[in-house]
Amino acid sequence: MNHDLEKVDFSKALNNIQHISAENYQCSLCHDTGWVIKDDIANPCACRKQGYLARRKQNAGITPALLQYRFEGFNIGFYADYLQSSSGSTYRQLAEKTLATAKHFAATAAKDQARRGLLLEGDVGVGKTFLAAAIANYLIEHDIDVLFLVVPEFLDQLRYSYQENSNLNESAIIDRVRQIPVLILDDLGAHNFSPWMRNIIFSLINYRLNNMLPCVITTNLSLQEMNEAIGDRTVSRIIEICEIHRLLAEKDIRLSKFK
Repeated sequence: MNHDLEKVDFSKALNNIQHISAENYQCSLCHDTGWVIKDDIANPCACRKQGYLARRKQNAGITPALLQYRFEGFNIGFYADYLQSSSGSTYRQLAEKTLATAKHFAATAAKDQARRGLLLEGDVGVGKTFLAAAIANYLIEHDIDVLFLVVPEFLDQLRYSYQENSNLNESAIIDRVRQIPVLILDDLGAHNFSPWMRNIIFSLINYRLNNMLPCVITTNLSLQEMNEAIGDRTVSRIIEICEIHRLLAEKDIRLSKFK
C-alpha cells in the first residue's frame, strides 16, 4: 500500500483546485468544493448552508414559485384603505392584522412555543397562500421542520398510493403529515370531498389537536361552507386549534399583478 497518499496536505490540494478558472462553477467562493481556504485552513463555505436549506425546502413541499413569498414582500398597498362593510375594518387593516399575526405565529413556532395555529379565510387571490408560504420559508430558515401541502394534490397522492404500480405508501405519507412539527394545509375546501376524504382530513386534524401540534390552514370557504364540505366535527377541531383571520381584498391580487 502507498502510504504517501495519507500525507497529502488537504488544504494545499483544495487551494490548488480553487485556482482553476471559475467560469463553470456555481459558487465563485469555493468553486463547488464546499470549502474555502483562508490562512491554510479549510472552512465550510456559505453555499453549503444554502444547499442544505434548498433541500429542506424542497422536501417540505416548497415549490420554486413559493420560495419568493416572504413577509417583507407582502405588499399592503394591494389592500384598499377604506371600509369593508361586512367586517367593520378597512381591507388594509385586515391585511395588516393578518400579516402581524402570521409573523407572530412564525416567531413563536420557531421557538417551539406555538400550540395554536392559524386559519386564513378569504376569497381567491387575496394573499392567503403568500402568508402561509412566508411562514414556511421563515420556519425552515430557523431550523423548524415544516410540511406545505396543497390539499387537493395531497389527496390525489394518497389515492394514487392505492394503485398496484405505485411506490408510495399511504401509512408513511399520513404518519409524516400527522407528526410534522408544523403542518400547512393550503386550499382546504377546493375539492369535492368524499366520505373517505373527510375521514382523512378529520384524522389528521384530530391527531394534531390531541398532540398539540400547530396547523396553518388556508381556505376560500366560510365556516358554514367548511361544515358542509368536511363536516362539523372537523371544523369544530379546526376552530379549537386555530386562530381565525379573514383576509379580504377589493379584487384578485394575482390578476392585479398580471395586469
